[in-house]
Amino acid sequence: MDFSKFKTNDWLIIGGGLGMLIFGTFFDWLKFGGFSTANAFDFFFTGTVPWILLIGTAVVTFLRVQGTIKEGGVPWPMVIAFATLLAAILLLIRIIFNPGASGGIDPAIGMILSVISGIVAAAGGVMSFTASGGNIKDLADINKIKGAFGSGDDSAETGDAVPPPPA
Repeated sequence: MDFSKFKTNDWLIIGGGLGMLIFGTFFDWLKFGGFSTANAFDFFFTGTVPWILLIGTAVVTFLRVQGTIKEGGVPWPMVIAFATLLAAILLLIRIIFNPGASGGIDPAIGMILSVISGIVAAAGGVMSFTASGGNIKDLADINKIKGAFGSGDDSAETGDAVPPPPA
């Protein structure tokens, strides 16, 4: 295995995914008084979904750098940037809008370190996307996203449009 192929952005994505694996799974996310409990899997949209996104992007990044996944039909830098940004936003929502905060339930070290891991992975995802020639504004333009996947609106111009279904 040749680690010299890995760039800083790759290490950030992989490190963020590894951090989420450790801190989201094995560390407590909530504390109340002297007790602490819960982990990422106790919060589906703001825990489990970011966990899956960050672990998935770390694995894909590792496999891309090692050459197991070939570049081709899927715009991986765009997908990874979108997935890591979404995961970071969901984790930030979890820690900022913690519903138990008014009742004395505070974020524990696992949640705090998971959010940091998500932000690190998102930074790596954005760096990877911009290094591949992408512009961060492209992630908000649906036509550019469709075009990156080869399903843009250019089919009508070439005459390859699918006819409407029969009435």
